[in-house]
Formats: sequence, structure tokens, C-alpha cells
Amino acid sequence: MRMNKTLAYGLACLHYLGNQRHRKWNEVSDIASSQNLPVPYANKVLQALVRANFVESQKGKGYRLNKDLDDITVWNLMEAFTFNHAPSSSEETLIKLYETLKERVNHWLMGLSVQDIIEMMKAEEERKKNKDNG
Repeated sequence: MRMNKTLAYGLACLHYLGNQRHRKWNEVSDIASSQNLPVPYANKVLQALVRANFVESQKGKGYRLNKDLDDITVWNLMEAFTFNHAPSSSEETLIKLYETLKERVNHWLMGLSVQDIIEMMKAEEERKKNKDNG
């Protein structure tokens, strides 16, 4: 599977927000600079995360997590950025295709959360660090 830039940026934003204790508010410029993202693109990504109800925003305060990273599945994230949620078409075949895809992907990725991805990344970094030092 090819991951698009928006999905990668979404993971980066969620990772940053997940590291913020007590769910404090964060300005888009801080999020973008810490993740080496362009501010306009980070803002676009954060708005998609708000629409998906993973993040909340408040004018003048910024953004913060609205859900625990353990509660955001990989499918939810993919859907928010790649599929832009269920088709709004009235064509029954299109909706059935979408639902079949969703069921299959959910089955393959069952239980895999954004937090799991972050922990896998950290474990891989630690493994490489130990390999380089050993």
C-alpha cells in the first residue's frame, strides 16, 4: 500500500499531540515546526483530524487531542485522509463496494491503533540504536 503525504502528516500531527501531557492546546505553528511540516499543510491536515473527531480546535487556542491514540484505529485514520469517509452517492453498488473494502481492511488491521504504530516505531528505533552500539 502506498501512503500519501496527507496520511503521513496526519500520523505526525497525532504523534505530536499524543505527546502533549494533559491535552494542552497547541498552535498549528508549533505542531508544524516540531514535525518539519509546512504550516498551511499542517493546518489542512489538522482540520481533517477535527472533521474526523480525533482532534478538537478552538479559535485563539489551537488544537488538542479529542480521543486517545489507542482509540484511533488505522482504518479510521486511512478513512479520514484517503477515503474521506463513506461515499455520499446514492448508487447502491458504490456503497456496497466501499462497505466491503472497509470490512476487509478492518479485518486485516483489527486492533491496530495509532498508538500501536507509534510504539512500533519507537521499538524499531531502539533496536537500530542497540544494533549500532553493539
